[in-house]
Amino acid sequence: MVKEAKAKGATNAMILSARKVVVDARANFKCLVPLCSCYGTHLLCPPNVISASEFEKILALYSHALILQVKADFDSRDKSKGGLTRELCEDLERKTQSARWQRKLHGLVNHMEARAFKNGFRFAAGLIGGECTLCDECKALAHNRRCVHPFVARPSMEALGIDVVKTCENAGLQIHLSSKKNVMWTGLVLLD
Repeated sequence: MVKEAKAKGATNAMILSARKVVVDARANFKCLVPLCSCYGTHLLCPPNVISASEFEKILALYSHALILQVKADFDSRDKSKGGLTRELCEDLERKTQSARWQRKLHGLVNHMEARAFKNGFRFAAGLIGGECTLCDECKALAHNRRCVHPFVARPSMEALGIDVVKTCENAGLQIHLSSKKNVMWTGLVLLD
C-alpha cells in the first residue's frame, strides 16, 4: 500500500500503529478559537461531526493507519505585519491555491481507502487534511439537503480531534508549520 500511495503521488506514506495516532480535544477546539470560517458551514466540520472523545473510542478499534503526505509548492510563513484576519486567510488561500493540494490529498486518501477495502480491510476509513473542498459552498448545509458527494467527501483529521502535528512526529514525519519549507498536507486511512 505504501508503494502504491507513492506511485499515486504521495510524497510520504507509511503504515503506523493506530496507537500512535494522537487524539486531543484541543485539536477540534481550534475550530472555535479563533473561529474557523468553516465552523458550522461544512457538513464534515464541527459541530456537524462526532466529538474527539467519540472518535477516540472508534480509533481504539483500529490496529493500523496509513499516513499520507502531499508536498505543496509554497511555504507557510506568515508574511503579514499584523494579526490573523479573515482577509489575510482568504488572500493566502488565493495565493497558494491550497485547495489544489487539499484536493490532491483528498483524491489520494479516497483511492487508498478504496484499495484498502478491496484488500480486505473492511473498516478502512479515510480522513483528509483541512476542510472538504469538493464544493465551493457546502451544498448539504447551504441548501438543507444531503451531501452531493457522499462517497467521496471525508472529514478532516483535525475536525475529529486528531493532533496532526504530534501524530506526524510519532511517525517521524514533518509538517512545516510557519516555515520556509514547503507545506505538507497530511491525511490518514484507518485500517482494520
